[in-house]
Amino acid sequence: MNSAFNIFTPGAVAAQCSLLIEVSCYSVAYIVINEHNASVALAVYHFADGTTSGQLGSNIKNMVTAQPLLQQPFKKITIVYAFEKAIIIPNEYMSPSAGKKMLELAYGDTSEGIVRSEHMYKHNLHTCYEVPKQVDAVIAHLFPIANHTHQYALLPNVVEASGNLLYSIFYPATITVQLFKMGKLQVIQSFQYKSAEDAAYHLLNVCQRFDMVADNTILYLNGMIDAASHLNAELNNYFLHPTFGSLPTAFTYNSEMKKYPEHYFSHLFQLAACV
Repeated sequence: MNSAFNIFTPGAVAAQCSLLIEVSCYSVAYIVINEHNASVALAVYHFADGTTSGQLGSNIKNMVTAQPLLQQPFKKITIVYAFEKAIIIPNEYMSPSAGKKMLELAYGDTSEGIVRSEHMYKHNLHTCYEVPKQVDAVIAHLFPIANHTHQYALLPNVVEASGNLLYSIFYPATITVQLFKMGKLQVIQSFQYKSAEDAAYHLLNVCQRFDMVADNTILYLNGMIDAASHLNAELNNYFLHPTFGSLPTAFTYNSEMKKYPEHYFSHLFQLAACV
């Protein structure tokens, strides 16, 4: 487990703060926001490729053990899962048993995980997703009163699109994308990638599947992608309108956080603004 970022503002009182934790197969990140909507803590941990569900659970335990702030009671705790086994289901196709069956159709047997679903009332859609049993047990033990959601259930609310927009979040080994065509949500999906060419292929393929032209689509970049990287240069070969994410004005940020590009953390605070 590698700590990529660890930023704190001294004197934070957890009981007056909200905690948001994002959990994926390859990383865990959290932010703490106080009663004045100021960010007082931020940390990002990356895990090695091939990390098992059991190891992920242990990594979460170790993170909490190493951070005294996380062991205190918070005013509000939100767990945002970003696992790849997730699908969006139109309301007319959703039933008590439909979600699990559709997950199995898309990803295979889900018997080793906890299946949850969430109604996205604003969009009349449902998010159905799987959480590994080991991770679910650890989260339940460490944060018994937390609210649980999936990243897919929140992402449609983080950006307003009137045209063609491809919103992306880059992690060390995965990329999550949501596509809007003429302002209407088309798809949210996650992909694994090993090279810049892989990432470009997935983005281009998403556009092609929905009859959209890349050079007429705004590419919104968030997460672990550097402006001077080969990855960004490769994407610029195809997308003429790339835009790096920015931090929401709803919150204030300490000077240490401002030393880094805003898009590194933009999606975390965009999610926080939705919960």
